[in-house]
Amino acid sequence: MTIKKLTDTFYLKRAGRYASPLNSADRLPVVYGDLTDGTLGNWVLPEIDTTNYVYAFAGHEVLSVANGNNISIYENDLLLDPSMYVFNEANDYEGLGVIATIDFATPKTGSIITARGMGKPTTSGGAVLMENIIDIIVDLMTVENDWTAANFEGTAKERARQLFTAQSYKAAGAIVEDAVLWDIVTDMLSSFLGSAWLDGNGYLVLDIDTNTIAYEYGQNAIFSRSDTELTEAIQRLANIINQCPCNYSYNYAAGEFRKQTNDTAHADAISQGIYGLREPNTPYQFYWCRDLTSVQKVQDLIVAKFKDPLYEITINDVTPKHYDVDVGAIIIFSADSLYGKDGNPLRNHFWRVLSVQPDLSKMTAKFRTVQTEYYLTAGYFADGSYLADGRIFAGANRDMTVF
Repeated sequence: MTIKKLTDTFYLKRAGRYASPLNSADRLPVVYGDLTDGTLGNWVLPEIDTTNYVYAFAGHEVLSVANGNNISIYENDLLLDPSMYVFNEANDYEGLGVIATIDFATPKTGSIITARGMGKPTTSGGAVLMENIIDIIVDLMTVENDWTAANFEGTAKERARQLFTAQSYKAAGAIVEDAVLWDIVTDMLSSFLGSAWLDGNGYLVLDIDTNTIAYEYGQNAIFSRSDTELTEAIQRLANIINQCPCNYSYNYAAGEFRKQTNDTAHADAISQGIYGLREPNTPYQFYWCRDLTSVQKVQDLIVAKFKDPLYEITINDVTPKHYDVDVGAIIIFSADSLYGKDGNPLRNHFWRVLSVQPDLSKMTAKFRTVQTEYYLTAGYFADGSYLADGRIFAGANRDMTVF
């Protein structure tokens, strides 16, 4: 078996695999999460059997009605009475593998059939809907495609999964067109301020950004002054975001978002007072989220991260000491010539690596990084040696040691 690369196209199952489809090239959708929102169908169902009037609700098993799947079926945008069809959440149709089907008693010639409902359970026949985007990505790659768990960086995957759960996010969406796997994965993750990359060993790393730093994750390293030099530093006013309009609840049948939120309660008034209203050029696109609470949490994270100018810097490492530091890692670097919003130099500051350019012939590497809000701290004993006069903060003083 040849393992698909991230640059390969994911081709959905075709209706032509069955004996008498309406259109053999029609695609069987892959559905994840809760798509019961709205008042019309959210995706189109292909007719896979014109003799028995059978339509594919999804190209795989979905959550059963008994376990909470609330389905709605529409004919030309008219809601149909459930007595007009039979729903089967796990039908091994024509012995070609389990799919979810809608079986009508009468033909629907010339009609467009659409649906609202829920997608895959976490386990076959299970009662829990799959809503964690990390579980969805793993299912897409290992069940719908031919990857294995060994293709993922396991520690990062589990940490991202736990972060998603801790945020109480809910993911939902459908794949209704053939698409490049990398594009699908990045669309999924970007809906939750996540990212993905291949590490130096070729493993897929998945990350969910919650504006926090986990010390146990990534190749954390201290870049000492003797080994490095700061070659470029940029702050862009255009990168400031203090209010972020968001589009969500994508309707695949209509090909458009149905909802937007831009509540000022999720903006930053102080930043707007300093820099004016700063919004992204286009609303943030949530292709894989239909839950307003999840959208607003991500909205808050975006504003918290970008309400003040951030430095992007390039560090030239003149040694081969940090070849193990990869994209996404957190490094510690002192940029004494740059100052934070508190007026202090960015000594022993934490930076997230955006890209790495090694030069093996010169045994050097360039690291492009972005500023985080964190820095290495120093602690002090509460033994009376230091006065509580405001010059020292409990547990939050920047470590001024020169490395």
